[in-house]
Amino acid sequence: MIGNGFVYLSEACPSLVIAASYATAENFTGTVVDGYRRVEAVYSEVGAKALCKVQADAQKLGLRLKIFDAYRPVKAVEYFVSWSQIPSDVPALKERYYPTHTKAELFDLGYIARQSSHSRGSAVDLTLVDEKEQELDMGTVFDYFHEKSHTQNTTITPAQRKNRELLVNLMAKHGFRNYAKEWWHFSLVKEAFPGRSFDFDIE
Repeated sequence: MIGNGFVYLSEACPSLVIAASYATAENFTGTVVDGYRRVEAVYSEVGAKALCKVQADAQKLGLRLKIFDAYRPVKAVEYFVSWSQIPSDVPALKERYYPTHTKAELFDLGYIARQSSHSRGSAVDLTLVDEKEQELDMGTVFDYFHEKSHTQNTTITPAQRKNRELLVNLMAKHGFRNYAKEWWHFSLVKEAFPGRSFDFDIE
């Protein structure tokens, strides 16, 4: 428990798979992001309780939730802005995460926010995994900033579309709304801290 209305997801719902991509180099920046001091996910207590309910429904299907990111410190958002101002790209990262856009366009097109609902403890980025913790095929990797990641994209396969629909329906049942441009991104309809942002580290 952290207190102040936030919890560690690994404690609140131990069966979740915690990836915490920004606490590792496995993300679009290729580096550990400011504010992520260990591989852990923090979320509002209200959101955690709702996620546990989603997890319970997923487990009935032989699946589990894998958390890429939940609460995001303001300093991490600022880190993304600073990253976008570096003129050069790492070719392998650009190809994997943003092959058709410039860094600046990622903000202009709404893929990365300068003020994030993650910092309010409202948003969560996640997917579904099977019993072997293999991710279901959603058509793209997490943080693939491209039209193919739009939840209703029509170029993906029927199986990929079915997996996205399953995730959206599981989340919607317990009070989460999907962001149309990112199949992995969901926010609480009834936020715990509307209008507020937080900057404590995940440690």
